[in-house]
Amino acid sequence: MRHPHLREYILKTVLKIALGILLAVVVLIVGCTALIGAGVNEAQKDSDKNSITVAEYESVKVGPGGNSRDRLISRFGEPSSAQEVEGEIPEAGLDCIYYNREGEFASIYQFCFGADGRAETKSSF
Repeated sequence: MRHPHLREYILKTVLKIALGILLAVVVLIVGCTALIGAGVNEAQKDSDKNSITVAEYESVKVGPGGNSRDRLISRFGEPSSAQEVEGEIPEAGLDCIYYNREGEFASIYQFCFGADGRAETKSSF
């Protein structure tokens, strides 16, 4: 004896399972997107802690009469790094500090100072 409603019951069950899986995938994608967005936002906030604007960068004087290292730090705050940027080796005898570029991720400004503590070069990466 065949059950006429068995086939309909199985189709409804398969449909419910498929819809459940689809909903789980959508929730997973939305959740991952939110986490990634929050991570990028947090990274940008961290980057902006030690950042300066384009105008601030352009205002720094280099060469004879250039700004002193102490003057830049008192004006802009602690630099993001006082180490070499990978692939960018400063000229011998120069001591460099780095600030993040405000509003941009992984963009920096480099200021290098001579033995007298005055800015001799500045670069943007």
